[in-house]
Amino acid sequence: MLRLHTACSLQVPNVRQPKTSGSNSAGLKWGLLGSGRQFQLPSLQVRALRDETNNGRGSNGGASGFTGRNWDPGLEIGVPFDQRPVNEYSSLKEGPIYSWGELSPGSFFIRIGTLWLITFTVLGVPIAAASFNPSSEPLKFALAAGIGSLFLVSLVVLRIYLGWSYVGDRLLSAVVPYEESGWYDGQMYVKPPEILARDRLLGSYKVKPVIKLLKQTLVGTGAVLVSAVFLFAFAAPVQDFFHTRFSDQSNLPTSNISKSNIRREELLSPPLDVKDNDDLAAAAAKAADGRPVYCRDRFYRALAGGQYCKWDDLLN
Repeated sequence: MLRLHTACSLQVPNVRQPKTSGSNSAGLKWGLLGSGRQFQLPSLQVRALRDETNNGRGSNGGASGFTGRNWDPGLEIGVPFDQRPVNEYSSLKEGPIYSWGELSPGSFFIRIGTLWLITFTVLGVPIAAASFNPSSEPLKFALAAGIGSLFLVSLVVLRIYLGWSYVGDRLLSAVVPYEESGWYDGQMYVKPPEILARDRLLGSYKVKPVIKLLKQTLVGTGAVLVSAVFLFAFAAPVQDFFHTRFSDQSNLPTSNISKSNIRREELLSPPLDVKDNDDLAAAAAKAADGRPVYCRDRFYRALAGGQYCKWDDLLN
């Protein structure tokens, strides 16, 4: 590296008239004529010195002679500050959600699980309870709440992935677009070799591992979502299977058991005591308000046809 060494001396005389004298390789001399004498002022000397630190090499022994910054900030002066890929990467790391990408896999999945649990409790359970009864349809209720919560979490992970993917593409690309102002006057910026090497180093070792982790997370959540949707579609047959297999038949009402075993002829034929007793038959007809007795029961009504029944019979 060459360092610029500058020495300057100044002598002020009584100046009357400037006159330019010759210059040599050691510096530039100005001769001024005053009071019949010639004065020498000022004398500017410039010389280049070689950096002797490690014989012109960097602190790491490499071929670079830069001891501090390895690039010139003026190389990116044409691109606005917020649109430079390295600054976009710095802003992404400081974001409240995008910063999750730089966490370790364990910490990242803990935060994703916490987000799913909060979404399941605050949004999933109330919305699913409004659509499915937890006591009568517990499987559908749990699946609906879990699927909705996992879908929202997947959207958050997808947004993080899109942000990191965008910045990674700009870091790895040799030509990036930018806008000089808000008038959509797009320009293309070709990175110098120093800037391109720095950006690709960041993209390869900082951004690519994050994108890989986010891709794996999206694939996993997608597989779980598809499996849960298929299970939800077959939730009713599965739930009926478990009810019929594990439910205790002795807990069923005797009326339901007797109804399923009664034939149509037996339902439509009145009991013998009603046939033989006119007073009992008249009391049954009066209680039915002139309509068949089977209108009071859904099972009897469906079996008998129910064309003379009204909807109010099931409510009274």
